[in-house]
Amino acid sequence: MRARNFYEVLGVGRTASRQEVRAAYRRLLRELHPDGGPGRDRERLGEVMDAYAVLGRDDRRAAYDAALERAESALWAQGLPRGAAWLTPRPVAETSEDDLLWFILRWFR
Repeated sequence: MRARNFYEVLGVGRTASRQEVRAAYRRLLRELHPDGGPGRDRERLGEVMDAYAVLGRDDRRAAYDAALERAESALWAQGLPRGAAWLTPRPVAETSEDDLLWFILRWFR
């Protein structure tokens, strides 16, 4: 499974407003919350909460966007088209995006 960025987790685009991010977060919380019934995915709920913890605050979102841009620029410099970091599935062992997302997530907690 490939790494997904926080925008993909919430199902919004990079240009989404703060209100759109919050609306997507609240919608996903209603869908995934364990109190809503059996069969809810706790792991996915954790991903959604982590994504909103970063994208829900302007300062954290700006730093996250800058880190994504640096990662994509580094891949672009290696000859990959922009956006390839998030569009091309690759085995986890062959990618450094997982490490970047892990670092960003740990940094902003």
